[in-house]
Amino acid sequence: MPELPEVETVRKQLDKVLTGQRFRKIKVLNKKSLQGETLKIIGKKILGVKRKAKMIWIDLEGENKLLIHLKMTGQLLINGEVGKHTRVIIQLSKNKVIFNDLRLFGWIKVVNSKKLEQHLAKLPPDAVDKEFTVKYLEKVLKGSKRAIKLILLDQSKIGGLGNIYVNEALFCAGINPTRKFSDYGKRLRRLHACIKKILRLGIKYGGTTASDEKFLDIFGKPGKAQKHLKVYENNGRCYQCKSEIKKIKLGGRGTYYCPQCQK
Repeated sequence: MPELPEVETVRKQLDKVLTGQRFRKIKVLNKKSLQGETLKIIGKKILGVKRKAKMIWIDLEGENKLLIHLKMTGQLLINGEVGKHTRVIIQLSKNKVIFNDLRLFGWIKVVNSKKLEQHLAKLPPDAVDKEFTVKYLEKVLKGSKRAIKLILLDQSKIGGLGNIYVNEALFCAGINPTRKFSDYGKRLRRLHACIKKILRLGIKYGGTTASDEKFLDIFGKPGKAQKHLKVYENNGRCYQCKSEIKKIKLGGRGTYYCPQCQK
C-alpha cells in the first residue's frame, strides 16, 4: 500500500501538472472505483492538490472536490496507457489522468466541502505534522497491550505510517517491533525523531517501490527510497552489526528486524 511518502510524491507531482487545468470528460470503467456525480465537476478549474494522511484531494473552484484514496494498488498516471486494470479515465484541458487499480480497493469520490471536512476530521495528525509531538506519541503508545509495531500501524492513531516505514523507524530507534510499550525515556524521543526522519527520507527519494513493484509515480517511474532502506525486505545481514536480519509475521504483515540492534 502506498504510504505517506508515496502519496506525498504523487500529490506534489499532480499539483504541479494539474493546477490550472479544467475537467473535460470522465469515463468510469468500473462503478466501484468512482462515486458521486461527475457532472458537478465538469468544466471546473483545478486550484491545487492537497493531502492528509494517505488521502489526496483535488481542490476545485466551486463547492465540490475530488477525494482519492489509492489503498493497496491504486495508481494515478498522467497520459498513461489504458490497460486491463484501468478503472477511470479523466480527460483534462491538457492531460489525461488514468486511475489503475489491480485489487479494486482504491476509490475516487466527488464530495462537497462539508463531506470533505467530515472525512478529514476523522483523521489523526500526520506523522510529519507539528501536532505529532513526543507527548502525542507517548499518549498513543501508553496503556496499550499491543506490540509497538501494530500501534504505529494504526491509522486511527497516526496518519500516513505503513509497514515499510514502521519497520525502518523501529530499526532506527533500536526498538524490537514485538515489544509492548513501557517508559522508553530517551528511546521514545529517538523513536519520534526516527519516524520523522524516515518519512522525510522517503519523500526526498520519491517513495519506495518494493519488490511487488506496485508503486509508480504519475509518470510511471518507480521510487528510489528502497535503495536507502536498512531492514525492510533485507534478507541478508544487518549493516551495523552483521547479524542476520529476522523476518516474522506480526499482525499478518512481514516484519523485519535485527535481534541484536533492536531490544
